[in-house]
Amino acid sequence: MLMPQPGEIWEVSRSVQSPLKFSSQEQQSLYSLAAQTFLAGNSPPRYVMIVKEPELSIGIEEQWLIVSVMLLSAETNFISDVDLLIPGEISGLVQDFLAETWHIIPALVCNLLQPVGKRISRQIYDYLLTVRDYHHGLVCQLPTISESEIQFLGLTNENLRPANNSKIQDFHQVEEAWSDVLTVPVGAYHTYLKSIKFTNTVLDEALQLEQDLQLDIDD
Repeated sequence: MLMPQPGEIWEVSRSVQSPLKFSSQEQQSLYSLAAQTFLAGNSPPRYVMIVKEPELSIGIEEQWLIVSVMLLSAETNFISDVDLLIPGEISGLVQDFLAETWHIIPALVCNLLQPVGKRISRQIYDYLLTVRDYHHGLVCQLPTISESEIQFLGLTNENLRPANNSKIQDFHQVEEAWSDVLTVPVGAYHTYLKSIKFTNTVLDEALQLEQDLQLDIDD
């Protein structure tokens, strides 16, 4: 199984895997209409950029490893100060995409289909994450970067609309709804882990009780 690496671009799978199985009715209630449309194959492919590789931990099955990803969108008419254009010649994909710097979410590795295009350079990767940190108030200012450097990076910042622009906010709401494709299985996985932990606790307590009773009988 390929392990996603930071800066790589991966296609999102339409065959969602989850440790918990959902009925058709549950899927309709858990997934937004945008997510259901994608999973049904009625909308174009989607892609993400890997932000942080999965952490390998003992006892966690490989297919349930979690990776952090930044969503990419082909809706390039929504360029803003947090949705930056990455041209196809930079990504190696057949079209331009927006990097949604504000939209970094967890995803199960098994729900990423395959790596595509080129791995984003460290310079572009760092800039995208700094834009995201600036938007969330984690850093006081963006790194100093000239217009020529921006053009070199393949990023566009001319007449950028702010994130609080009504059209940009509407676009963000649609993108958040679509991301159910990736976030719902992660939520199911956390629920699964809690159930396993609870079951193990009950079993341990039952075993301890049985041992205590046996000791009382022996006495």
